[in-house]
Amino acid sequence: MHVVSCDSVFVAVNRRHILSDCSFSLSPGSFTGVIGPNGAGKTTLLKLCNALVFPSKGMVTCLGEKVSAKNARSLRKRIGYVSQFRNIDPRQPITVFESVLSGSYGRLGLFRNPQQRERHLACRALEAVSGSHLASRPLGHLSGGEAQRVAIARALVQEPELLLLDEPTASLDWQARREILSLIGALRKQMDLTVLMVTHELNALPELCDSIILIKEGRIIWRGHTNEGFDGARLSSVFDTSVTVLRHNNRPVVLV
Repeated sequence: MHVVSCDSVFVAVNRRHILSDCSFSLSPGSFTGVIGPNGAGKTTLLKLCNALVFPSKGMVTCLGEKVSAKNARSLRKRIGYVSQFRNIDPRQPITVFESVLSGSYGRLGLFRNPQQRERHLACRALEAVSGSHLASRPLGHLSGGEAQRVAIARALVQEPELLLLDEPTASLDWQARREILSLIGALRKQMDLTVLMVTHELNALPELCDSIILIKEGRIIWRGHTNEGFDGARLSSVFDTSVTVLRHNNRPVVLV
């Protein structure tokens, strides 16, 4: 059984197609990267898998259920979602631990307060991202890399079966980007997660991902094994610029 399956899916907003005739599937435990230019529909693809948008045509199944407005909330309890990084107001009166603990609210439901189990999960999630030392820090006083670790921990509190990440390294320096991507790869293996990640970090994908999805103008141009997808002509066509792919230590390296 596939964790996610999209069959000839169209997504339209105000009669304009954001995604057109998209088909793909995610196998249990797989790590898939989604790449393409800005405005290609990558974030919409993630939202489709997280039951935040619904197809105008075609069918999406997720975790064994056909996705619909009726079961969207229950499905999201089983999915971890890390959205694009946004600056946090340093005056925000919330600690890192409280922020991570808030990741349990979706599973708990309205008017139910976190109990000892949820607090234990929050501690364990912070430990998993090497962020235990940040627990009492104000959320708005973190570096970009620290804030992304906390965002990932918040998603892990849901004990997700599927982890969705939307450009988790955007706006980070090169060292923080490397650390976050390494962390995501390690968590995938440790927790046997199925991961779908939107990213512009092309050169990190061969080491992290089993497969990639290339998307342009709302259409999936290509999907398959990562190494096979790293073809200069194919990437040049997707990004409308000259892309060269070299081999180094038997791995593809992208030069733009």
